[in-house]
Amino acid sequence: MSTSTLQTQVFATSMDNPKPAHTATGTHAKTQCQTVLASLVGKSPAIQFASVALVDGRSFAHANSASHDADPQRSAALMSSLLGLVESFSREALGCKALYNSTATEHGSIVIVRVPTRAQMHTLCICADASDNLAMTIRTALDTAAQLALLMDTGH
Repeated sequence: MSTSTLQTQVFATSMDNPKPAHTATGTHAKTQCQTVLASLVGKSPAIQFASVALVDGRSFAHANSASHDADPQRSAALMSSLLGLVESFSREALGCKALYNSTATEHGSIVIVRVPTRAQMHTLCICADASDNLAMTIRTALDTAAQLALLMDTGH
């Protein structure tokens, strides 16, 4: 196999799975995020799932409770789209940045927040059942997003 053929194949492979140009998509950051989400879901029986997505709708990390089976990719696509709409509406309606989005349902609550990394490329979603009140779910989402941002930005 010639060198030019090999280079062409490597180029084509890297284009098949493009990655944003920031360090938070690295395997180490994904593993750390996955660990944080699994710990969160494991220690809080009210949390049905916790998920981190890239702003383009791809799943980055996800943890389901034992009693829940959310599809990580589907959740990522929906939560990224919803937060994008909320942020656009907030800018249009009030001329300011949205801090988070909350949805109350008869079965619980959903909170979506931008992970405050330097790159602003990730979204966190936490879904909790009705045994947790909305204020606690919001606080958990904001605290977890801050923790994830620290891990992603520092790589620790």
